[in-house]
Amino acid sequence: MNHFQHRLADPNEAAVRLVPAHNSREGLCGTLSKAFRPGLLSAAAALELAQLGQFQKIPAKTLFIRADEPASALWLLVNGTVGVGCHDEQQQWRQTRTIHAGHWIDAESAWLGGNYLESARAETAVSAYWLPVREVEQAFVTRPEIARSLLAAVAERVRRVSGDAHDLLAKSVLARCAGWLIDELQTSDQSSAVVMNQHKRAIASQLGTSPETFSRMLRQLCDMKVIDMDRYRIHVRDAQALQRLSNGALAHGAKT
Repeated sequence: MNHFQHRLADPNEAAVRLVPAHNSREGLCGTLSKAFRPGLLSAAAALELAQLGQFQKIPAKTLFIRADEPASALWLLVNGTVGVGCHDEQQQWRQTRTIHAGHWIDAESAWLGGNYLESARAETAVSAYWLPVREVEQAFVTRPEIARSLLAAVAERVRRVSGDAHDLLAKSVLARCAGWLIDELQTSDQSSAVVMNQHKRAIASQLGTSPETFSRMLRQLCDMKVIDMDRYRIHVRDAQALQRLSNGALAHGAKT
């Protein structure tokens, strides 16, 4: 790990490299509201959270949260795309999920009193918001809705992990690929197009398959006239067919 990565992994050195939160407070309040379930967090509570933490600008392909570092903060993605996962014994990156702007990168590790549960890597240049867990705990006293909102966010994360585990066991690679496309569409700036800004290896790892099989599933979706591909851009031609495929069981599609 180089010196730059080490500094990024250690939030205690915030004064040298972080931008005060009030510089973009209005936009951050909107991002914080989006990160929680609708109606749980008031505007006043969002403003209080926007004053507790600090922004961090992170270059693309930088590992900025490490699973072997003490977890002392909650991390929210403001702009860009982040991959979450870990490195295996051969130092190969194994991605478990993709985070898009407006979603939590890690809202759970800091409550356990140990290290971060997974590492996080900037897939594009990103802007993240760093919330020290001690200050957040203090805010619970005057703003209990913050605690309820964070509890709901962690519960939603547990629900998603359970669903992902079920999909890996019960669904074919084709179904998982279709489900991934649906998830990406929901965060895309365009209603019917997805731009792959990550390596296929990282996406395939997230789906529990190989890059070759992932590419083959995309070609199969093209042959079925469900999608069109133009290099890194995927255009969805038939969203209903994509939804039906995402619900498919193992017997109805290609195996891993």
